[in-house]
Amino acid sequence: MQALLAVLLLVGIGAGAGAYSGVFYVTGSQFYEACRQRQANEKIVGGFKEVEADNPSQAALWGSCTPMTGESMANAGFAIGSSSPQATEDAKALASACPDAYKELPVFPKFWYTVAVDAIENNGGPSLIDRVAPAGWLIERAMKVRWPHCTDVARPYIAKARKDQG
Repeated sequence: MQALLAVLLLVGIGAGAGAYSGVFYVTGSQFYEACRQRQANEKIVGGFKEVEADNPSQAALWGSCTPMTGESMANAGFAIGSSSPQATEDAKALASACPDAYKELPVFPKFWYTVAVDAIENNGGPSLIDRVAPAGWLIERAMKVRWPHCTDVARPYIAKARKDQG
């Protein structure tokens, strides 16, 4: 019985260390640090030249900044609105409570991750749990602080869009 407990303890310690170092998935802290560094480098070179990572691991993390942000926002029930004069009435309604593509998001979607990085920073940065928790948790939490009513406002529009597609 003691041997079984010792094995379980070692497995638990190994799993915890693996999660802390991001072996199983990208952690919130890894997302924030990597994407913040990408954002800083993009400001240095300007938005029209592609930044180059120092190594393949960094390139993989940088390449996941925008997809992770989009996936996390979609999983949390966020929608993108627009206050553009040419926008549909639905998009204008969403813009009142959700990210506004016309005023708040970068023109090029590949830079939308910067909104998540800024929201995380404005929310005090990653917490201790974000060293082991998946990046999506940190992104969702920061976006819900930035746009607290978006998921409630977006729900009927998302349902309508799904109904129209299927």
